[in-house]
Amino acid sequence: MFVLTKEEKRVVCFVLLAVIVGLGVKEYRRVHLPPNAVPTNFKPRSMGPPARQIRPVEGPTTWSQPSHPKLKNDNDNK
Repeated sequence: MFVLTKEEKRVVCFVLLAVIVGLGVKEYRRVHLPPNAVPTNFKPRSMGPPARQIRPVEGPTTWSQPSHPKLKNDNDNK
């Protein structure tokens, strides 16, 4: 079937052991819920500010405001 080196066998055993322990912890937590636990399908709202609504730009889409005078032409000093 498969011929594995000693190190590969260790890696496979470690991965299997990690999966088994993970499943055991998951099952333990499912069975032993604390009395004040919130159901898993409950998603609390964040307490941050409400999301801003993005509205499309009205009018022309070109930039019509003048730029800063110092940034207008960088080649003046050359």
